Formats: sequence, structure tokens, C-alpha cells
Amino acid sequence: MDLLPKVSSDFSTSGYWETFFSKRLQAFEWYGNYLELCGLLHRYIKPKDDILVIGCGNSILSEQMYNAGFNKIMNIDISQTVVKQMRLKNKDKDKTEMDWKVMDVTNMDFENGQYSVVLDKGTLDAMMSDDGGETKTIEKMFDEIDRVLRTGGRYICFSLAQDHIVRKVVRYFSDHQYLVRIHKVSTAPNQESTGVQMPVFSFIFTKFVKLPSKIFEVCFEDSVKPTRIQSEDEIIELTKSQQYYAMLKNQLASETTTNAPPIELFSSDNVVNVRYTMHVVDLKDYKPKQKFGIFIIPQGRECEWLYGSSEGRRQVAESARFMRLVFVALNREHTYGGMQAIQDELSTKVLELSPHNIPENYQVPFMTDGGNDIGERTVRHRCKSDLTGGFVIEDYKGAGGVWYRQLVFEDQSTSVQSVVRLKMLDKKKKRHQRGAVKENMKLVPDGSYLASNYSQLMISGLTSIIQNPSDKFRVLVIGLGGGTMSLFMLHCFKQCDITAVELDASVAAVAKQWFGLSNDAYESRINITVEDGIQYVEKMADLNKTSESSLLFDVIVLDADSKDTTSSIRCPPENFMNEEFLSNLKYISKDTSGFFLNLLCRDSHAKSQVIKKLKNYFPQIYKASCEEDVNEVLMCFNTNNGCMNEKLKVWLTKAAVWEKQLESNFQDFKITDLLKSFVVA
Repeated sequence: MDLLPKVSSDFSTSGYWETFFSKRLQAFEWYGNYLELCGLLHRYIKPKDDILVIGCGNSILSEQMYNAGFNKIMNIDISQTVVKQMRLKNKDKDKTEMDWKVMDVTNMDFENGQYSVVLDKGTLDAMMSDDGGETKTIEKMFDEIDRVLRTGGRYICFSLAQDHIVRKVVRYFSDHQYLVRIHKVSTAPNQESTGVQMPVFSFIFTKFVKLPSKIFEVCFEDSVKPTRIQSEDEIIELTKSQQYYAMLKNQLASETTTNAPPIELFSSDNVVNVRYTMHVVDLKDYKPKQKFGIFIIPQGRECEWLYGSSEGRRQVAESARFMRLVFVALNREHTYGGMQAIQDELSTKVLELSPHNIPENYQVPFMTDGGNDIGERTVRHRCKSDLTGGFVIEDYKGAGGVWYRQLVFEDQSTSVQSVVRLKMLDKKKKRHQRGAVKENMKLVPDGSYLASNYSQLMISGLTSIIQNPSDKFRVLVIGLGGGTMSLFMLHCFKQCDITAVELDASVAAVAKQWFGLSNDAYESRINITVEDGIQYVEKMADLNKTSESSLLFDVIVLDADSKDTTSSIRCPPENFMNEEFLSNLKYISKDTSGFFLNLLCRDSHAKSQVIKKLKNYFPQIYKASCEEDVNEVLMCFNTNNGCMNEKLKVWLTKAAVWEKQLESNFQDFKITDLLKSFVVA
């Protein structure tokens, strides 16, 4: 049926509407019928109200409202054809207090304050059919609505709420002393729609003489109270989320997907903090055991590779043998009553994400790792710095009931900066903690545990430089972070001295207070400096150039990340690869020293350029890839003295000895296995 315009701007022309209504005598219910809208209409309109319906078209909404007791209704439309049709249709129906007039909404001939309600079902959308709509025309329309509304009256606008429309209408009426509230309307699927069924919204603008401040509220569920929010930007963001969810539901209902973005669900009483984050995993060309299921990620473990990466989630889905598995992460800002409470809360919502061919009586299974235990999480500390932004230190119960502590940057909430295993505090040694652990804290960092694979690779690389674990050696760490690798080295190597350089004072403080570096047993062997790593190296190089007794490091570890999210190289920052920094390294290291760096780069060309640049300063470079991420560890040496195979044999021999001597510290990884993963770069 060729009744939809070819270009969106047609909607705002009177010629289009004349053609539309001359072809279509049947009522055309844009954005829902009376039964779908009556809940909102009866909530905000009283039978005694004087009601003005703008852009009425041939909708029967006014007739149905009249029959429901709303008798004082004036309908206006720019189309003479539709006004004539509606008058003829209703002339013998005893609706004496309702009338239709041909009138332009931008130039109405009503008195000031004549109406207590102005009702708009799609007219604003038609007037602003694209982002290039005439601003002056829209402002005239708004001015006229404001003029004919009396104080305490309401402009009720049903709309699909495109960005440019929401921004314009919300800004105008909030600036003109109107309380702004937005509802999502529950409407049945439009059988005449040829595309995705988009949600309909109702804007309720209530006129005041003067408000103390702008008031914005949203109410996206019929049964809940409106929620106060802070700004028009939040309204736009929340509205877009509803629209995006509608499109995604349509996509998931009709096909499988390999790259569905995450879905965020908010509670009705908290539209600021996400309550649930969901990832949909579909298995194509795979014979599943079950069609559809929900996996609740235990609290605190959403950042683990198995649940925090698409590859890990797919591995879980394949193991569980589901055609579609929805992973649900729980937010630290909320509390949860247990598995059954979560299931009750999500059961209706998750069904909207089910495959199209799922049986009607299908019982969606809810599962988690380890029975019905959703895990435990305790936020221990929050901080915010100008350099890093907000970050959180939290303890959580992992697999097997073991507790861990992790440092999470809030702008990178899906990745953990540092994690350490916790152990019960030995009361006999409690006096050595110097206040870092309070009386009510039973768990302390375990220095024998090292979580990240790239840190484990770096530790295995020490065998290329250090002869015995009891030897005295000096390490420079650029980029302390939570300090878990430094803690491990201090714990395992009793003669190891560490200088740690950290750019962010807040992060350095967290490492000392929450990740075990304040322990008396370690404090004399670690010096934490808050400084730019490049400047520190330059300062030490200049000092060594002029001093007879140089301070030289056996190992230099670079583990700093970039704050530039546009850079293809996330770690290290690109300025650490400049000529001045790399040339200064030789003045602070020995001939036998090693320069170890954590390289995180998803661009193969940029990665090869980093290695090429490093080879100008380090003739021998080895690399190893991490098991569960794109990180690579590079070991760079000042001299090229022998082939890889011969060196590896020596390193493996030493590693085997180390593992026996430090058996209690290498229970979670084997340095002999890790060394075998290094190849010539």
C-alpha cells in the first residue's frame, strides 16, 4: 500500500496529508489505539478538562474518548479533506460538545489559556520528520501550544522520540517552566508496519508559573512510580536505550547473531546504575542439547576471561551445549536476593531474547557456575583521581570458595587492572601489618599468587638473567598498578630490591594499602616513586652519565597503559617508544640486563613497527603471546650471545631448579612451560 512518503520531509507538507486522507477513508491509528493509550489518558486527563487535539487526522481516538466521558474536545487539522470527513462521520452521533476545525497548529485562533490539555498523537513527529526541520516553524507550534494552555495544564505528546525531536521539545518546555515526564507506551504490533516495531513514548509536559529548578522524570513501566533524573541528556540516552532494545529484540527473534552488543537493564527506581548486563551468544552450525538458557555470572567474576570475553563466553556456551545462551552480569552497585530472586526478576525480560522457534511451553533454565551460588562481593574502597578517573577495590568469592581482591577502573569496567588471591591472616604475624589490615579484616593478600598470564611470562623470563632465586638483584618497574607482580617478586625472591614508578599517586596508595606492599617484611626492599616513568628514566640516565657509582638495574619492566583510547597501542603508551627513552635505558641497565614489556596492540602493523623500533636498541628480542588475550610479552636484551635453542635449554634447566626451590610459589603456573612459549621476534 503506497501511503508512506518517499522522503521524510513529505510528512510536514499539507499536500501530502491531503493525498493521504483522500486515499484512506479508514481510520489510521498512529502510535496506538484508545485501548492501548487509555491508561495514560485517564491518568493525566479529567472529564471536566477542555481538550484540544492537534493534527487529529481521521483517528477515532477523540470519538472513543468522548464515549468514555471526555466531552469537551476540539479537534484541529491542516487538511480540509479529513476535517470534512470527520464532521460528516459524527454529525448524527449526538456529540454536540466536540467539533473539528481546519487550522494550522502554528497559528491557532483560540484564546490564551483556553485549554487545560493539548493532545498530540504523532503531529510533532510529522512536523519534525527529519533533523533538518524548520526550527522557526516548530517554535511557532510550541509557542502556540504554550499560549493556549492554562497554568496547570498539560501538553501530552505521543511520539517515536527520535533524538532531534526529544532534544527540541524537552529543551523548549523545560525552559518554559514545564515539568517534563516521559512514559513508554505499551502498544500491540502494528500489522501495517513494514519494518521494526519501534516503541511509542508519551511526553507529559505540565505547565507551572515558576519551578524552583528543571524537573525531568521517566516512567518506562506502567506499574512503577516515575523516577527523577538530572538532565535532558539522560532522557535522550534512556529513550535511545529503549529504542535500541526494541531493534535488538526484533533481530534476535528473527535470526541468530554473532555480534549482538551488550544489553543493559536498569531497575525502575535506579536509572543511573545498570542492574544487569546481558550478552547473547548464538552457536551457528552446532548441534545443541537445548535451545535457550540463561547463565548468571557469579558476582565479581564478570571480568574473568571466561565471562568477560566473547571467546570465553562462546566456550561456556559450547560446553553447556545451548543454541542460544544469555550471560547475565550483576552490578556491584546493587544487591541481589539469590538465584531464585534473580530468576523471578528476569524471567519475563529474558523471554524477549529467546529464539523465534522456541516452544510456547519452554521452561528457560537458569544456571551459574557451581550450582545456585551467585557469589559474594564486598566493595572495600572507592577512589577517584584526575589521571585515572574512578576505581574500585572489591573482594569477591571465586571458584572453589577462594577469595580474591581486584582493582577495577570504572571506565574499563570489563577489565581488571590487578587481582590478588587472599588468605587468612596469621594472627601471630598480625603485628607486622602496620595498620594496613584492620581488626575486622580476616583476609590479606597472598604474595605467592600471580593471576595475569603476562606477569607469569615475565617472571619466567627472570631465569634468563638471574642465576639463583636467592641471588641479589635490582628491578625497575614502570607502571606499578596494583603492584601484584612486585608483591610476588618480593615474596619469592628474598634478595630482590624493587624501584616502582607510578604516575598516579592514588593508584600507588592503593597498591600499598590494599595489595600488601605495606608489609614490614617488604617495605625495606621496595621504593615506590610517584613520577612520570619517562622523566624518571631520563633523570637516572643523566645521573649515571656524570656519577662514578652508577645505579644500574638487572631487570626493567614496562607495564604502563595508555589513556588514549584512540591509539591502536594500548600498552605501553606510544611515547615510551621514542628514541630518547629507549636510548636512555642503556645508561640505567647492565650489559646482561633485560628489558621486559607488556605489549597490548590489536593492529598487527603497529605491533611490527614497535618490534622494529626496539631492534634498533636491543639486538636480541623474544616474544610470547598470552593464552587468553592479545597481550604479548617482549624480552629485550642488550647483547646477542647465542641462538634461541641453546639459550632456552639453559633457561629451562634453571627453571626446573627454581620450581623445586620455590615449589610453594609456583603451584598456579609452571615457568618451564611458559618459557617454551617464547620465540624470536
